[in-house]
Amino acid sequence: MFLRTMLIVCLTCLSTAVAAEKVAVNVPGLTDWPHWAGPKGDCTTDEKGLLKEWPKDGPTVLWRIKVGTGSNHPSVAGDDLCYAQLDEDELHETVKCLDANTGKEKWSHTYEVPPIYHVGWGELGVRATPTITDKYVYEVGTFGHGFCFERSTGKVIWTHNFRDESPYLNGSLKGDGNLEWKGFNGSLIPIGDKIVMFYWQGGNPAIPAWTKTEVTVKMQVFAYEALTGKIAWKYEETCAPGTRGPGLVTGSGLPITFRKENCIVIHGNRQWKILRLADGKQVWNWECSGPNEAPAWASGGLRPVGPNLYLDDLNGWQKSLVECDFSQDDPKPKALWTGNQVHEAITPPVILDGYLYGFWVDDRNEASELGGSPGKANFSLRCTDLMSGKLQWSQPGFRMGLSLSASAGQIYVRSHKTLTLIEANPKAYVEKGRIANVHDLKNTGARGHKGLLDWNMPVIAGGRLFIRTPLELICYDIKDRK
Repeated sequence: MFLRTMLIVCLTCLSTAVAAEKVAVNVPGLTDWPHWAGPKGDCTTDEKGLLKEWPKDGPTVLWRIKVGTGSNHPSVAGDDLCYAQLDEDELHETVKCLDANTGKEKWSHTYEVPPIYHVGWGELGVRATPTITDKYVYEVGTFGHGFCFERSTGKVIWTHNFRDESPYLNGSLKGDGNLEWKGFNGSLIPIGDKIVMFYWQGGNPAIPAWTKTEVTVKMQVFAYEALTGKIAWKYEETCAPGTRGPGLVTGSGLPITFRKENCIVIHGNRQWKILRLADGKQVWNWECSGPNEAPAWASGGLRPVGPNLYLDDLNGWQKSLVECDFSQDDPKPKALWTGNQVHEAITPPVILDGYLYGFWVDDRNEASELGGSPGKANFSLRCTDLMSGKLQWSQPGFRMGLSLSASAGQIYVRSHKTLTLIEANPKAYVEKGRIANVHDLKNTGARGHKGLLDWNMPVIAGGRLFIRTPLELICYDIKDRK
């Protein structure tokens, strides 16, 4: 079930969160990618002047360096690039800041962690992507070690053990760890002056919270002061038995203005909930339902896709389009469609010019079994119409270890060792370039999870494409010199 847990985390962080300090590159057409899922939180950027077709051997490599293990993509702001890794000794994690132009290290911070077998799929290393603001870098490690660094020097401004907020993480399975728990995945993304994190807990750590068993399931939301790391407020709710919760995840929610107050929208207990950012008080909720008013459960995160339109997952992995006007005291959400053949079980889709591009599992085996088989061809890349949910085209043959991002009508697709450039074309699958072997790592471990590190999202920033493989961080030049 790890893929599902990672998905829910990622989507929750896919909000258009506004950092306390903004970063901008003052170069026409060029942009930053300062946190998870890019500047807009939707896996896209508005960067212009990029290659629309690659040379036979792919774009020019500007630099490449060896890196430790991590399933987080790098964040880039100006000349700074930050990422986190599990070190070779597997007893330490390190946060690093490099010069994005050369790959040379500016600063790093290393800290001790428990053995990786204390979390499921330990081979994935550090999960969360760093967040870069104009003054600070925020990061949380696999075991909840949270940091705020001074961006220019790497000096630790504050540290906080987020694991302390969740008794669920202190289970007794196999060496005082909990193998159903997959570690802290959600990035620390400031919303105004706060960082919001939420947790799901099962009453028995040995029983995953998503199972339909008679256990107590708790939902907890914490807000932390972005400048100190101290707890600002806490929201807690006990959920009905059988509620589908994702075990334990962390994320930030979608910031909105509701009834003239700064708020966030989150998923919880089969509901959309609006919490007031100032104190965490719930001010509104909606019992999720599909187009025919049938009960539904939400597992993703709200993504604004148009005026009063939000993309969501109302029935598990099935995508849904919901109409909702948060400018009204009673928004009255309405599902326009649900269940199209693009889902987020592996990686978030991208939206370009009214069309949704993403993956579909052609072989619907259990997600955990797919996760154990990196490189297996189970998936198709699909394009659907955003407003109707109707399929436009489907291209099979994609392999486990998947991610994609987009800019200026181009989509960058990773598929187990392969990097492909395609045109955002709703009429047909059009390939514009391919690198067949970005790395030569053979799958390692009993279930080969390290091969899944191919799913680190391609990062587009400053006319460059940054790809993190299980072995290296590679910087490609994708500027169109014409």
